[in-house]
Amino acid sequence: MLSAGHYQILSTLSREGSKSRTELSQLLSVSKATISGLVRDLLDQGILCEQELVFGVGRPSVSLAVRADAAWFIGISMQDDPVVLVLTDLHGTVHARLELPRLTNTDDCVAALADTVHRLRQTVGATKDRLSGIGIALPGFVSRDRRTCVACTALGWRNINIGSAMAELTGLPTWVENDAKALILGEELFGPLRGSPDFSMVFVSHGIGCAHIVNGRLLWGNSGGAGEISHAPVTIEGADALPCRCGNKGCLETVASLLAISNSARRQGLPEGAHELTALATNGNLEAVAILHRAGSAMGLATAQLIQMLDPSHVVVMLDTSLRNGVYGHALLHEAESHTLHRAGTRTMIHFRDFKPDSFAKGAASLAARYFIFGHDDV
Repeated sequence: MLSAGHYQILSTLSREGSKSRTELSQLLSVSKATISGLVRDLLDQGILCEQELVFGVGRPSVSLAVRADAAWFIGISMQDDPVVLVLTDLHGTVHARLELPRLTNTDDCVAALADTVHRLRQTVGATKDRLSGIGIALPGFVSRDRRTCVACTALGWRNINIGSAMAELTGLPTWVENDAKALILGEELFGPLRGSPDFSMVFVSHGIGCAHIVNGRLLWGNSGGAGEISHAPVTIEGADALPCRCGNKGCLETVASLLAISNSARRQGLPEGAHELTALATNGNLEAVAILHRAGSAMGLATAQLIQMLDPSHVVVMLDTSLRNGVYGHALLHEAESHTLHRAGTRTMIHFRDFKPDSFAKGAASLAARYFIFGHDDV
């Protein structure tokens, strides 16, 4: 059983990287004797490891780090079909991966997921007793306790307590989160922006998702809807205002998503894939250029609005490589730059990141990892 002091050490090393006992003592304002005792406990339990010597003033000290194999987690992404399940270590590295069809019947879905979790557990081998929990990311609204899917249009679910159902079948604690929020929590724990107090994340897929870390905490909103820029209007009226699946017209998703681009290309008799359409635009096809420029510009305007409202240090945009390197990406950056008020001090940096199928599953795994590292949900 870990104490608050143990969790302080774990969270500090996870967010700040390896530290010596002396550095931990200074960072946590705790005596070296107390730190040494707590560190000894974590070393004995195989959660920490000692690394290289750190040389400075006085005697060299030993740096400490969290062991990657101290705990294992399963992340499940129901963001798309097929469902992706990954097994990760405490550093977020994926060690095993399985897929299965996305089922909408809740009983069948939970049974299939539990069976696949069991198969993943076997890959851990002798250390399967260190499998600590499951995280599930899905496209919908989730309760604050991260147990219940309140509403998911893609699955047709309403008020489904999938967290408790999975925990009962697998014997592992299970947490559930909206896909975009899981994605940014994975970035905050495992990614390059680990520990950054203010940043936003956007993904462009068949739909568009967004989430924010503000003052070191996940921005939730009144009902969990903070970050839903996909249904922010970008076209108010006229023939360009296309109907959205949410029931409104002119939403960002109807212009800037992969589905919107594909629909526009089909109406023009052009290839529907982002890669093929970008290639056409690069070779001077004006219809392809217009489709991608309109979509990228809309996404850029939405990004500028996000920056104006939240002033994040970074905005990470995950999208297909062909989009980021072509007309879409250039239009996005141009519109975001043109419509952002330049403030004194450091400007918001926009980073493009490849959209990878395992990203949501890794983010889901981070839900369970947070409880191991912090002892509670810290965001």
